[in-house]
Amino acid sequence: MSTAFQGRILNGVVVLDGGVSLPEGTPVEVVVNSPAPAHQERMTEEEHRRLMETMDRIANMPLENPDDTFSGADHDKVLYGGPDGVR
Repeated sequence: MSTAFQGRILNGVVVLDGGVSLPEGTPVEVVVNSPAPAHQERMTEEEHRRLMETMDRIANMPLENPDDTFSGADHDKVLYGGPDGVR
């Protein structure tokens, strides 16, 4: 038979609400209903602005250098083989 009790963690110890006292050695199962809030640092507005500017610069970069004669397709052929590949 099982009985459900509510409680919380205080100073690293499970404390049951309502002054419930169980005999020493009573087997229990602890189920966490909601995770403890994780420490979460928030970016400042300035950090967020700089991050967005950097992401915009990255997104606007050309996919390949127009003057480069070794394309991404050539790169893949060398790495993975293919009709003209090394492997």
